Amino acid sequence: MTKLQTVLARARKLVLPKPDEEASMERVAQKVMRRVQAAAQPYEEIKGVILGGSFAKETWLPKDADTTPDIDIFVKFAKEVDNGRFESIGLKVGKEAARGYRPGKKYAQHPYTEATVDGVKVNIVPCYDVRPGEWRSAADRSPYHVEFVKRNLDEEKRTQVRLLKRFMKTVGVYGAEIESEGFSGYAAEVLVYNQGSLEGALRFFAGLKPVGETLLSLKDPVDADRELARAISKETLARMVLASRAFLSESELAYFTRVKRKTRKGLATRLYVIRFDHRAVSEDTLWGELKRSTKQLVRYVEERGFKIIRASAASNNSDRSAIMLLPETDHLSDLEERVGPEVERPAEVERFIAKNKERAELVWAGEDGRVHLLQKRGQTDLGSLLTEVRAKEIDRVGASREVGAAIRKSGRVVAGRAVLEEASKERWLDEGVEEIVADSIGTD
Repeated sequence: MTKLQTVLARARKLVLPKPDEEASMERVAQKVMRRVQAAAQPYEEIKGVILGGSFAKETWLPKDADTTPDIDIFVKFAKEVDNGRFESIGLKVGKEAARGYRPGKKYAQHPYTEATVDGVKVNIVPCYDVRPGEWRSAADRSPYHVEFVKRNLDEEKRTQVRLLKRFMKTVGVYGAEIESEGFSGYAAEVLVYNQGSLEGALRFFAGLKPVGETLLSLKDPVDADRELARAISKETLARMVLASRAFLSESELAYFTRVKRKTRKGLATRLYVIRFDHRAVSEDTLWGELKRSTKQLVRYVEERGFKIIRASAASNNSDRSAIMLLPETDHLSDLEERVGPEVERPAEVERFIAKNKERAELVWAGEDGRVHLLQKRGQTDLGSLLTEVRAKEIDRVGASREVGAAIRKSGRVVAGRAVLEEASKERWLDEGVEEIVADSIGTD
């Protein structure tokens, strides 16, 4: 038996639920199914209630420090029902079914109900009862996904899916939420369907080569027009490629438990953080706005001469968030060179000089045949620039309306050792700091 085979044999024990856990999940599933069916009874628009998700497909992972199993129940609506009534009744059914378990509203393409029942997270999701290709909501494909997996993946392949999911979780590429931009559970199932096993999937990623401009294409077998890889970020895909190569080169059980990544805590004192309070919104909405605002802030800062090496956002997923920047340098020369148009374009040259002449220290024709000028830089200190942004320039950055308003109202710039001090008091911020100053793959 090779080392890889030995590691995979040991890893199987980590991903297969014990009989008592399976029985417990089944009890919760049947309990909630009965409650949803009873709550749906008064509505003639509802055509059925089905069990979905990884539990129904038998590809779910047992509970551990990083994994909490969940159960998805789909409430199928007649295709003629309009969107307003679809959402309204869907939430009413979910709320009634989860009565006594503190139901909450969550959002994907449309709202659904989430609650914790006897220690298990339960999602009660409305979908339309439609034929393939007649999709009205993103959830409509889910019942067909269950059928596809049950029909095409036998018990051994479902175990391979569990191994792949656990590997992806450990190396930090699992999760289709906007925060993660990673691989969904269904993407893992399709990968095993396509490649035959965990090892096959890892070898596929290890040797990944672009086709045209596309590095990864992963079509949904249920809907040929749907590209499962579209929601996976380039960073996530790159992590998966590197992790696959590393595991195949030196197989270790740590890839199914916890990969040690070297955290460069010294770099944390080089971080600049804008932290702020905000109203509570759904996690998908929050992370969409945080990611957009982070990109816009980096663009704004780099346009003013500061090179940003890494940038990310962190949040407690409720009412506090932060945007973190790791700069190459935080101080610039008080002079900067501006390169203008070619001299053979007189109108553009005239506009360039007219626009900049108030601040120009020197104007000359360069060896490249363009007009150049030297001018005083507006801001030479990154901390001062970010403080200026927080105080009065946030509207020019291009941040989302929600994030911009929150920064304007409560934003603070934190830098140097103060970053570590504040992170030591708040876990969400500490995790964010660790993520931005840690290697993407195991190097410890």
